[in-house]
Amino acid sequence: MQKLIKSLENVQQVETILKQEKNFEINKQDDHGDSLIHFASRTHSLATMKLLIEYGADPEAVNEHGRRAIHEAIDSIECVDYLVNTCKVDVNAMKRGDWTPLMIAAMKGYLDIVMILVNAGALLNRTTKDGRSALYLAIQEGHVELAKYLTNQHPQAITQPTKSGRLPIQAAAALLDNTTAYEITTYLLCHASVPISSLLSHRDNSGRDLLLDAAVSQNLELLKYLLDHGADPNDKDSLGRTMIHHAAMMDHLKVLRLLESTDGIQWDAPDAWDSWTALMHCSRQGHINTVKYLIEEIKVNVHHKDKQGRTAKDIGK
Repeated sequence: MQKLIKSLENVQQVETILKQEKNFEINKQDDHGDSLIHFASRTHSLATMKLLIEYGADPEAVNEHGRRAIHEAIDSIECVDYLVNTCKVDVNAMKRGDWTPLMIAAMKGYLDIVMILVNAGALLNRTTKDGRSALYLAIQEGHVELAKYLTNQHPQAITQPTKSGRLPIQAAAALLDNTTAYEITTYLLCHASVPISSLLSHRDNSGRDLLLDAAVSQNLELLKYLLDHGADPNDKDSLGRTMIHHAAMMDHLKVLRLLESTDGIQWDAPDAWDSWTALMHCSRQGHINTVKYLIEEIKVNVHHKDKQGRTAKDIGK
């Protein structure tokens, strides 16, 4: 078997060996459950894959990790096309009990390969063990066109939460590339089958909402869009912290300035954990410019005391 493995990228040599060793077990597996088709697929040796299958190799052979040839070949559109459309392999085969070829291709951003899999019947509602769909995986990696394609194919995934309660749209809003985050988030909002208000009010298991994700990533354009569509800047997470608390904590002064013209901002609202205000959080972190902004321009209450009777000045020492 080792002799063949070393020759896999030379299809003529592989064929010569197979002709010489007529009793060779073509589906023999090594200690990890890998057979020759796994190795050939892993190196994207299409000609060798075809030869092995002609000699009886099983394209559905499974190794100890649950991986099949299609999982190993997922980076090669030619190999995937051959396995799917010629060999008719199971496009929904799961490795380790949860990852399908579609999920892997979506995470890697392979739009053309995803289309091949979808056209062959890949299920778009399958999720990983932690509840991430193909759409979620594409979004978390910032694949814009792929995210749009998957949204159009299966818009129900927009409202499909992970085990932690996160929606794909929250993963989009949290992206550090603001342009990508804005494009994907607004696209999902416009194509969801539920009202925008429903998505804006959704919270994950930590109480985090869409607006907070955008605030943490300092996406000013997206924040303005969400606020214009009814997002509430005073919404609180499970610790009673609003986007004001988080922006102050992370020294996101531009986010705070964006809110100056928004009515009803509760600048002095204490959180539910320590009864800390935004001023206290930025004081604790030593964000002097944010401290000055809140005191001098917003005129926040500097005398508020937390559960231990401390003021922002005490906390900042």
